[in-house]
Amino acid sequence: MNRQRRVQEFFLLAILSQGWLLQSARCDDILFQDDFVGKLSDRWKVIGLKPEDYRIRNGGLEMRVQPGPWKKEMPRLDVILPFTDDESIRVSATVTLLDKFTAEGEQAGVHFFDDQGSIFQGTKERRGERLVYSPGAVEFIGEDGEEGDATKFKTILIDESPDAGPLKILVDKSYAYFQVGPSKNDTYQNHMYSAIRTRPTGRGFGLIAFGAPAGANHWVRFEKFQVIRRR
Repeated sequence: MNRQRRVQEFFLLAILSQGWLLQSARCDDILFQDDFVGKLSDRWKVIGLKPEDYRIRNGGLEMRVQPGPWKKEMPRLDVILPFTDDESIRVSATVTLLDKFTAEGEQAGVHFFDDQGSIFQGTKERRGERLVYSPGAVEFIGEDGEEGDATKFKTILIDESPDAGPLKILVDKSYAYFQVGPSKNDTYQNHMYSAIRTRPTGRGFGLIAFGAPAGANHWVRFEKFQVIRRR
């Protein structure tokens, strides 16, 4: 990927992000929303979770963090939604740790999937002694002409902050972007973006929590889950 393309995609993300700030009933459709009041929406697909692994409590969904690294059959909650490659979609959810993460790679957040598996994830993850947003941002640190050298890029990890706002995945045509915000100061953090599979089937979004040590009883809380389509 050359520098010009990276600059273009940076501004694409900035424009896309700012576009989402212009809330309009005329051009935004709520594809799905669950405020977790009373009971879980019937549209959720519970994958592999036991009844004792999740609960609705005081306007939030609380989920036990599953042990081990990510795998295709990782227990989770998914919702399949109708949208196409030509539409811009945003999922957002507030994610709060109820217990401290203790294992490297332990994480919780939102993911975007199709019928082949998880495509893109945006989470809060333990890295070393830090709790960070994952994936981080990628910065080119090389010289002109070195854009093809993977060693000339570095990942920047930003520490999690309770005031930073909800986790979001923005899907726009053939790319997905991870974003955090708005914060209490109405600011946003733009993180990793990635090319995604086109013309898939079975697309949707879900809630994930995994990577806990064996035998741990760690819980996370999700609030205000919403999927919006921008026309």
